[in-house]
Amino acid sequence: MKLFSHKHRPAHLGPYPLERLSRTSVKPEYRRQQPPGALEFVNRANPQSLSNAMLEYVNLMDRLRDGEVAVNKAPIPDDPVERANHLKAAAYFLDASQAATCALPREAILAKPIRNASLDDEVEKNYSVGASQNAMSTSTVEEGASAWQRTESTESIEHHSHALALLIEYPREPDITEPGGEWLVGTQAQRAAVRAAEVAAVLSQYLRFLGFEARAHTATASDVDHDQILLACGLAEVDQHRLANPFLGDRYGVAVITTSLQLDDDQPLAARNLVEQWRAKGPSWWLGQGGTAAAWQGPAYNRRAYHQGRYPMEKVKRQSRPSTFIDDEKVPRVPKRGDMFVRAALGDLGKKAEKELQQFRMITKSPFGHAMMPVLGGMVPMQYGKEAEQVVPGTDDPVKNAASVKAALHYLGADMAGICEIPDYAWYSHDHDGSEIEPYHKYAVSILVDQGYETMEGASGDDWISGAQSMRAYMRAALVGGIVCSHIRSLGYSARTHSVIDQDVLHVPLILLAGMGELSRIGEVVLNPFVGPRFKSGILTTNMPLAVDQPMDFGLQDFCNQCKKCARECPCTAIPFGDKIMFNGYEIWKPDSEKCARYRITNSGGSMCGRCMKTCPWNVEGVLAERPFVWAAMKLPFTRKWLAEFDDKVGNGKRNTVKKWWWDLDTDNDGNILIAKRANERELSFRPPLTPEQQTLGCYPAQDLPTPGLNEPSPVDRKQGKQRYEQALSPALYQALKNEGSNTDEEAVAVMEPVKVE
Repeated sequence: MKLFSHKHRPAHLGPYPLERLSRTSVKPEYRRQQPPGALEFVNRANPQSLSNAMLEYVNLMDRLRDGEVAVNKAPIPDDPVERANHLKAAAYFLDASQAATCALPREAILAKPIRNASLDDEVEKNYSVGASQNAMSTSTVEEGASAWQRTESTESIEHHSHALALLIEYPREPDITEPGGEWLVGTQAQRAAVRAAEVAAVLSQYLRFLGFEARAHTATASDVDHDQILLACGLAEVDQHRLANPFLGDRYGVAVITTSLQLDDDQPLAARNLVEQWRAKGPSWWLGQGGTAAAWQGPAYNRRAYHQGRYPMEKVKRQSRPSTFIDDEKVPRVPKRGDMFVRAALGDLGKKAEKELQQFRMITKSPFGHAMMPVLGGMVPMQYGKEAEQVVPGTDDPVKNAASVKAALHYLGADMAGICEIPDYAWYSHDHDGSEIEPYHKYAVSILVDQGYETMEGASGDDWISGAQSMRAYMRAALVGGIVCSHIRSLGYSARTHSVIDQDVLHVPLILLAGMGELSRIGEVVLNPFVGPRFKSGILTTNMPLAVDQPMDFGLQDFCNQCKKCARECPCTAIPFGDKIMFNGYEIWKPDSEKCARYRITNSGGSMCGRCMKTCPWNVEGVLAERPFVWAAMKLPFTRKWLAEFDDKVGNGKRNTVKKWWWDLDTDNDGNILIAKRANERELSFRPPLTPEQQTLGCYPAQDLPTPGLNEPSPVDRKQGKQRYEQALSPALYQALKNEGSNTDEEAVAVMEPVKVE
């Protein structure tokens, strides 16, 4: 819990008050006692160490550390200060703990570079599975596949002029006796290294897209001495013949990006007298005044067990069934061909949407979002793997296993995790090629990653950072889920992850059943009581015995019934102002998925859209002042209508220009980056609510979806979709018919039989 908001703190300053430290122009003299070497990941003494499963992921990041540079330079600002601030803010967006820039010291360039020996090993990856057939992500998979084909660059970086350094801090030291402790103990350096490598891989790729040379230098593959660069940019100082960070000590991992891009220089740290020490690390730092990290809280998980996660989910009311009515026997399985984004890629939404989605342009047109795609695509083959032949003894306790899995996910960077058994309807019925999918695992672990309040504060929700917000969260979920999944396989259990690019399960019902939130007015979005709808997910499925969680009820159905803010603010009016309907056997505020997908795919003033997440009253920062309002919304039904109105009155959902750090860049059809012609800069609209009669919505139930495996366009029948919506049964009528023993298949003709359209 934060005492002070960071709303007035520019994003490039980060969570630590580095700007309060005294500086000097002279870099301290420092020599290592031993030459730098590659960090070891394989722990042969402890087969249950999580670091063993991290190796293939750090290998991927190292293969992405260098690459081709765009021929034409992007039209970015000439000011070195603005460039440096932009890159530091980007690093913080990707969850770096500290970041700084400097001129590249010549003495930092290693005579004998560090090389990851395992990069030279023969690595067999299967690219013929799932994602290679995914019509919406072919280019993404190809980018990822090329990462495995890259060879280690032998070119010198002598001509690189500047460096960006970043730190990833250690969380609390795991205890061997706590849940998951056997997996986590002794892996702090490896955890920080793989997370730092992820950030460096993305930022180096981003710089190359902008037309500047850039190479990432990690704990396992580097051409530079990290220590010399940390001293030069002021992220470390000499403390009794060793390096230490003023706020983190020696509890951090490092990655560096060297580049030909001219940047402003952060200067080395100077010695501090008592007054300067008090200013930098006095009461303000202790309390977190000004929006910085509060020293009194200590490292992450200082006061919580890893398996509990960052948020007090254990305090939310649980029940045996979701707060949304689901007629389990009547929920049909749907094919991947029915996903609206896949339909758009195959021409069902017209030529414009087809062109945009086949190139995945709603993401790749923004170079920063595009820079995450090789990492995402590269992780797809790692979703699969053969489990060890022998089950490790002592791994048959479902309660212990569940706690260990959650602990590992939270430790690596997931914000929340929950477990449920997988109902048949949560599996897709058919793959992209039309082949049937037979359910193959019993349990699903839902992995949630916050998209980030700070950047959301500065955004409209549908501007040029929106796609990158989604990709960052999807990338992190794939990374942490993939490492844990690989570890489970090493224990002898079948397991795989399901990412946004390649998945055999539907995420929403699994998140709902795992007790991660309730279904919201936004529709096909689960809303969490602590981060609202501001998250993306990954799913891990397995046959490892796991104790399951229960669904939750924190009063959201009543709150969303009172609040229509997301519907009011939706740019394409795809979210209903009216009541729930029955759709495919469950009740839902059914959004118009065709409207929503079309806008997100063809948005010309930004990349994708998350306007509903941006403006939702549950999109909170997590400061102490918000706690009474969140508590009232969960516990006091009579306050909910007032709280929804109060959210507007205090201006929640407006853009905070202090937090705007990204550049509004677009990409033309030839791959050239240019300044975007326009950028969505929406403020709250306050437009009057539409009545259900005024709002035109369509829905497309299972029986209207294209034939599985169909590669030809099957245009969305908008007229039929509207009729489906108008004739849909209310949940009350549906349940009344069911309770009377009526055959709902016959009585609910509006949603269960084809509509005749003239």
